[in-house]
Amino acid sequence: MDLQRRAALLERLRDYGLDASPPRAGMALPLIDLDAFFVGNDDARSIGPQISGAHPGIPALQATLRDIAAREDVSHVLVEAQDAQWAYDSDDEWVVATRVVIVTSADAADIDGWKQQLHVTAAAKGFPQPIAPNAPAVPVGHTAWHLVWT
Repeated sequence: MDLQRRAALLERLRDYGLDASPPRAGMALPLIDLDAFFVGNDDARSIGPQISGAHPGIPALQATLRDIAAREDVSHVLVEAQDAQWAYDSDDEWVVATRVVIVTSADAADIDGWKQQLHVTAAAKGFPQPIAPNAPAVPVGHTAWHLVWT
């Protein structure tokens, strides 16, 4: 684990109110780019901790999300930072994410395929509510989707 990268991520998240305390109920959770979440992160429990069965691991989830982000019909792929408190308590823990946001013009079949690849349990149109303070603008013809591990 790259503790310097984690410290930089925690500093960014602190600006959005996500710190060593448990997240407040109803708090708008910040969205972070793939590099900020994955580079230096080797904590498999940090993303999709509720995946049933064998967890595909950080490298597999990162590769899948990067492949999705590289598509011409995708404008954003972001990770929702759900909780940071454990990252303050242990050098083995990263920020926890149970949801990713994909802004795309892809059709429902593609979304279903991504659900399968990422082992998520649900996908819903729109940004998670309340909307993150740093949510990107949605280009014309695109829709925000959030994919959730529950």
